Formats: sequence, C-alpha cells, structure tokens
Amino acid sequence: MDIGEEKIYCNSLVYLKRLHVNDVTEAYVDWMNNYEIVKYTESRYFHHTIESTKAFVESVWNNNNYCFGIFNVINDQHIGNIKIGNINDFYKYADVGLIIGNSNYWGKGIAKDAISAIVKFAFKKLCLHRLYAGIYAPNIGSIKAFERAGFIKEGIEKEKYLFEGQRIDSYLYGIVNNEVK
Repeated sequence: MDIGEEKIYCNSLVYLKRLHVNDVTEAYVDWMNNYEIVKYTESRYFHHTIESTKAFVESVWNNNNYCFGIFNVINDQHIGNIKIGNINDFYKYADVGLIIGNSNYWGKGIAKDAISAIVKFAFKKLCLHRLYAGIYAPNIGSIKAFERAGFIKEGIEKEKYLFEGQRIDSYLYGIVNNEVK
C-alpha cells in the first residue's frame, strides 16, 4: 500500500508520517546509541551510524513493514518511530515496535497516542485482524502505553531475554480487530 506523504495525527502534539532516509539525522543516530533510550530493544547491541540507520530505514519499507516517524506538530522535530512489521498477509497479523527517542517526550502520553493511531491505520487501511507486541517485563512505560491503547496481556515468555546480567520475562500483548476475519 502506498501511503504517500500522508500525515496521521495522533493528538495536538504529534503526528506520524512515513519515515524517509532524509529523516535520519545525528540526533536520531544519537538516540539509537543512547543506552537509556534503547535498553529495552535489541538495538542496544549495535553501534549505529548515519549510514547504518539510513540502510535500516530504506530496508524496512522493502520488507512488508511500515515504519513511521513520530514528529512534533509545531516544529516538525522527529522524536521517535513506530513500526508495523513482519506483516503476515495470509493470517492478517503483524507486530508493533515503538521508540520515543527524545526523552523530553516521555511520560506525556505520546507513545499511547502513536500506538492508537497505528492500530487504526493497521485495522482500517491495511485490514489486519491482529497486532501484537513483545515487551520486556521491566519496561513499565511501554506496558502502560500499550495497555492504555487497548492491548491486552496475552502471555509471558519466561526468562526469554538476558538483560543487565539477569534473565527476564517478556510479555506478549495483543489487540484484535473484530471487523476483519
């Protein structure tokens, strides 16, 4: 599906738009190399550069994924990303991944609003039946954001990840679109 340059408004503070390689800035790369921002993601294991981040942005749109930047409405500042990925066209499901890279926007409901907007896009535009997200157990901010956006905790993967020297659980959250079978 070609979404063009359509903006998806989340609230009065932020909107989503298709992420392009020209959205990759030093600030974006700095988030990806900041442990406090990426500690609950697998990205923490890599050193990111402008080139590697541009390659990621280019590849994500070529592999049955949709990756959106989260932008400030007032100044168009790029503050994070949200992705619908690994879309299964037969069963009509996909996973959701999110990062708020600019920590000045943490705790303001932006993640919940971005998740709600991406759910609406996935269900209305892509006609998906189900979305899911895997969340590290200590990631309280993401748990709250997904729950507030209507996701339900469906399961626990016991001791799935090694995090800061300890085995931790991963929670599986999901949401279903009852209008699509």
